[in-house]
Amino acid sequence: MMQMGNKRWVDYLSQERIGLRSELILLPLFVISRLYGWIVLARLKLYQRGILKEKQLPCKVISVGNMTLGGTGKTPMVAYLAKELQKRDIKVGILSRGYKGFKERKGGLLSDGINIYMTPAEAGDEPYMLAQKLAGVPLMVGKNRYVMGLYGYEKFGLDVVLLDDGFQHVALKRDLDIVLIGARSGFGNNHLFPRGPLREPIEGLRRASIVVISKAESSELPGDIGGILRRLTPAVPIYQSRYKPMYLLEPASGTVFPPDYLRGRRVLAFAGVADPGYFVHVLKLLGAEVVKEVHFPDHHRYAPTDLVIMGEYMNQAELFVTTEKDFVKLQNVHMDALPIVVLGIEQEILEGESFLQKVLSVIIA
Repeated sequence: MMQMGNKRWVDYLSQERIGLRSELILLPLFVISRLYGWIVLARLKLYQRGILKEKQLPCKVISVGNMTLGGTGKTPMVAYLAKELQKRDIKVGILSRGYKGFKERKGGLLSDGINIYMTPAEAGDEPYMLAQKLAGVPLMVGKNRYVMGLYGYEKFGLDVVLLDDGFQHVALKRDLDIVLIGARSGFGNNHLFPRGPLREPIEGLRRASIVVISKAESSELPGDIGGILRRLTPAVPIYQSRYKPMYLLEPASGTVFPPDYLRGRRVLAFAGVADPGYFVHVLKLLGAEVVKEVHFPDHHRYAPTDLVIMGEYMNQAELFVTTEKDFVKLQNVHMDALPIVVLGIEQEILEGESFLQKVLSVIIA
């Protein structure tokens, strides 16, 4: 009995030491995250009190953003909104920072809706993907979104600008703030960057006009997310969305297959996105047998060596499946040696008509 008690005591002390060591390792990140939070709050206060002035475009501005770092489906939401507004003969353009693109600081016209004037490296992978998907929609990139928005308005006579990843860009006045929250990831560990994934304190949700729970499996709100929303945004409409697989593209031949082409096939899933787990989840829902997962960092720029490494699994998988976002960055790499297919998706909003009416009510006001 005494020996058993001693063992429990030793185990307890060992766990305490591990916990203390972990806290010490994370302490610098916690301190930096607190400093980051104070800076973010100070900046917001300066705008709220009018010390720093918001700039206003001559057209309506709809922001699509989130509270956390990546992985909530902002780009598919922007594409969805652009297409729906186009259907209603509303002249719509897109403003993107062009994150990690060479033209991010200088800015410029990525697409006039017909021609694409930048490479993925110049524009950033997600803006370039939008330009490829959205015929007839002008797309401007640049850190100074007011200047690029004004350029787009004057050149194309836009009625509406969609501000891609714009929730924290409070320097530009917007008419509607759509905030996406991932059903799978929520707010992470509820810590600010770099200790956690939050881009600003959670109370910033109070600025939201509409909340969308993305990658939702049902209409039920995840408990922790629901509690925070009931506390901070009790009067804000909440919707659910999910990815709807649309097609599979074989780049080598240009052949397009229906999504159920994956059923029963052994696949290697590879992606450089913020939430690769959800991509794999969608493949499994389509009936694919995922025999290998290869995860690259978000916004990864592919090199020939990446494909060589994946080629070692040729004897295990029939198909190598990736995302549209990754395909943008693969187009300068020789892909013919591998059986690569690209999964195309669209955003699907549950109660989509109600959601669109909320958006349109702001545009026609």
